[in-house]
Amino acid sequence: MNKVIIDAKDILNEVGAEEHLSFEKVFSPIKVDADQIELVEPVKFDIDLENTGSGIRVSGHVKSALKLTCSRCLTEFSFPVDWHIDELFYKENVPKEEEAYEIRNGTIDLGPPTEEEFVLAIPIKPLCTESCQGICAVCGEVITSKHKPHEEVKVDARLAVLKQLLKEEKKGK
Repeated sequence: MNKVIIDAKDILNEVGAEEHLSFEKVFSPIKVDADQIELVEPVKFDIDLENTGSGIRVSGHVKSALKLTCSRCLTEFSFPVDWHIDELFYKENVPKEEEAYEIRNGTIDLGPPTEEEFVLAIPIKPLCTESCQGICAVCGEVITSKHKPHEEVKVDARLAVLKQLLKEEKKGK
């Protein structure tokens, strides 16, 4: 798990105190079940910290790009992610929501929420482009503008009878 530790001690004791941070962090691959999601570029953080009294509110943008595989043509492509973060990190010993993040020893770890958000940003069926045609069922090549249609598709011998019936039906019309 990637860690992005931010020291919030300077604003922790003054309600309304704010701090702006901009930095980059290189993430190792994010582990999801048996898979790993690689990041193509460092994660860019452009965030504001604000003491709300019950904790530190982190807002701003977290950006990077994930390396995904197209579900149609199986090529790898870069998928940009721009997360508008707005999370509250609660002070220790303050009542909080069930799935809330906590400030520990005056620090905030943005690693877990960032990883979680990046995983949630992945589409169910990632596509390199909306117009991706996929892979040709006949020759197995990726279908592009240079791909030529095949004249005669080989028919499974078990389906040859059906093909013959279709030809006869067309002649009969």
